[in-house]
Amino acid sequence: MRATRFLGLALVLALASSVATGEELKSGPTEKIGGAFDVKAITGEKAGKTLCYVCKFGGEGRPAAVLIFTQKADDNLVAVVKAVDGVQKTNEKLGTVVVGVSGVEAADFEKLQTTHKLTTPLTVAADKDGPEKYSLSKDAAVTVVVYQKGGKVSKNFAFKTTKEAAEKASEIASAATAALK
Repeated sequence: MRATRFLGLALVLALASSVATGEELKSGPTEKIGGAFDVKAITGEKAGKTLCYVCKFGGEGRPAAVLIFTQKADDNLVAVVKAVDGVQKTNEKLGTVVVGVSGVEAADFEKLQTTHKLTTPLTVAADKDGPEKYSLSKDAAVTVVVYQKGGKVSKNFAFKTTKEAAEKASEIASAATAALK
């Protein structure tokens, strides 16, 4: 009986400890991108087509790209996309794309585009939960992968909520700018 109580207390303390230390959420690749994957473009010059933006960026010799994977399409996401749009507008060689996963629908992105007129293409992943090779966490509402030519990840961000992502929008934009150098 005493051993059971001790074990229960130890489990509670271990759980509280992991919450208190704020273990970092991990989602997406941190060393090298997972490679090619297909999306359906909802907005942008390729709207209505299924394509691989990673392949497109590589074929165009872009020095850097930003992949924004999201499980939610809301105004907080817009703040992140607008920050990246700002970098892309002054650095046309930066590749940018938003990839809706885990239930984000074309209609969600169409509504955002109508309201906010975003530059970055809004797409929906061919694989509902995103490309398997990218190891996206179900706990991450937003995963941002900034990578350089050749696929080397220069910065990876994972956020439990779109609000947390919006609060780091300027940091994401800075990482995109740094990747271009």
